[in-house]
Amino acid sequence: MTFVHEQYLWLLAGLPVLGAALLFAARRNRRVVSRFVGTHHRTEVFNVLVVKNFVVAVLFTAAVASLILALAGPQWGEVSVEDERRGLDLVYLMDVSNSMVAEDIPPSRLVRSREVARSVAGRMEAAYHAVVAFKGAATVVVPMTEDPVAFDLAMGNLSGALITTAGTSLQNGLATALSAFPPGSPRHRAIVLFSDGQELQDAVNEELEELRQSGIPVFAVLTGTGTGATIPTGDGGVLRNDDGQPVIAGTDRETLRQLAEVSGGAFYEIADANVAQRLASDLNQLSGRGRDVVFREVSVGRYHVFVLLAFLCMVGVVAVQHTRWRRTL
Repeated sequence: MTFVHEQYLWLLAGLPVLGAALLFAARRNRRVVSRFVGTHHRTEVFNVLVVKNFVVAVLFTAAVASLILALAGPQWGEVSVEDERRGLDLVYLMDVSNSMVAEDIPPSRLVRSREVARSVAGRMEAAYHAVVAFKGAATVVVPMTEDPVAFDLAMGNLSGALITTAGTSLQNGLATALSAFPPGSPRHRAIVLFSDGQELQDAVNEELEELRQSGIPVFAVLTGTGTGATIPTGDGGVLRNDDGQPVIAGTDRETLRQLAEVSGGAFYEIADANVAQRLASDLNQLSGRGRDVVFREVSVGRYHVFVLLAFLCMVGVVAVQHTRWRRTL
């Protein structure tokens, strides 16, 4: 079982407080009842009262817990849904971290990535394009558009200066790329990722699940060589670590390959002279000609099960409170 809104599960931590409050109320009720019950029947009345209060507390706590679980959006099981799509929406997810200025791919990894992205966009007929840049954070540089001038201008201005947050968070990049797709669009969707995979900080399981359920493949382009290269600092020197040694910007081929494979996309290397042609050809096959009906597996929301359980628990609370036990309470 998975949850769409896991943050609401923290509310379950408040259940012990709720239980303590119910216990306090039960003790108070016992003192009140003792004032109106004779000593002859006091033990029997207290026994019934303790049992009823316990049952009510358990049922009420279970009802609250069920509502919290329902709020968190529980999911289990999968069902096939049909999508009818035409055309293509592309998000170019561009890594602009410090390692992307390495020059093992001349003139640099980032400059070459921009050139390939422009070449791919020029080969895509009737496609819409958006550009997202990411480092430690991510930002939409240009929203989804069919204007080639806006796209070309955005690509030309891509640099690490767009984002001040250090690091390389692929999770933030993918989440922002997903948000760049227009909601409810009937078009095919895909993400074209340009990155060296260097020092990716986090797991992307949540984003991968959303990509898989939404039918959005990632076409990952590795922007670097296996040997790596130093990172120019712009003043004629190179970036060095605390020991004064040059920092070597490597690559992470397997992370990008796995991302492409799991999402249903493809993996490329920017060192391939035909990468733009191959990538554009695969993307054109994805968009197809005319309408295309595709099926995708989505998780089934089960919140209604817990809402029903909460309702039944509250019915039990009312029944226990209004039913006389042993002709006393």
